[in-house]
Amino acid sequence: MRRVLPFLALAAACGGTALPDRVAVLGMDRLSGELLGKEVELPGTDLGAVRGPAAMMMLGISTESARVPDCAMRRKVSGALVARTLPCVSLLGHYAAMDRARQFLLAAGAEALLPAPVLVDESAAPGLRYDARADLFTLGQGPRGARVPLALNPGAVTRELARRQLRGLAAVHPEEAEGIALFLGAVAAGDPGYLANSEPGGNPTGELDLSRPLAAGEPASAVLAGALWAWADASGDLTGASRAALAASRALGAGAEDPAAVLSLVAAQLDGAERDQACAVFRARLHAVGISACP
Repeated sequence: MRRVLPFLALAAACGGTALPDRVAVLGMDRLSGELLGKEVELPGTDLGAVRGPAAMMMLGISTESARVPDCAMRRKVSGALVARTLPCVSLLGHYAAMDRARQFLLAAGAEALLPAPVLVDESAAPGLRYDARADLFTLGQGPRGARVPLALNPGAVTRELARRQLRGLAAVHPEEAEGIALFLGAVAAGDPGYLANSEPGGNPTGELDLSRPLAAGEPASAVLAGALWAWADASGDLTGASRAALAASRALGAGAEDPAAVLSLVAAQLDGAERDQACAVFRARLHAVGISACP
């Protein structure tokens, strides 16, 4: 015991290396797709005000009138912290979903942006939605009848945070930005049909599945997202594919809108058999050979 005490005193004097508290929240289980209680770490987060590196939660319909949450916490038998009220449990669950999406995007090479306000109000449209003009998010419950609320769907949350990352590209190439955001959501969820989980009644016809064969006249964003997913799935390196897609978004010029331009920038980052595989997949999905990096 005498040997331990000096080390404890030194740790106390230096501030120690204490791990962040675990927080009990509600979230989507990746394996079952169901909403379950889980314990997560939210480093750097003010739990009472529900704000941190991922977002700043605010209660109201505008930044001028919204108020900061005041969430009292208690400690469970397991040692984890949990909010004392159900609304605060819900807020922390939504914050945790945004924090997880942020960590995924950072691992894929995204920029570490400052947190944006999230306006939480009953009148807001269902789900987490990014408003590029105001650079903020809105958060609403629902949609009613969906298996997983849209604002707790890992893929949908990642798509919205990706839209913020790509807002500069969206100003000049909206279809390309949307296609990349759709793709990043699929990678984060590990499911090309991730949006179906939050669709009332499901998606029996499969039109929300990025891996589906595309009919003529599909939006360029769907074509691009589908081609990127097909390549990522074939390569087996979803994270690497996400990095390549984000790198291509930064290199895209101001030319005409064309999914082939993004796919060419992706393929140009690869060599040898990896490029051959990507080019084969891209040509098959676009039914064309107009990809400059794939002669």
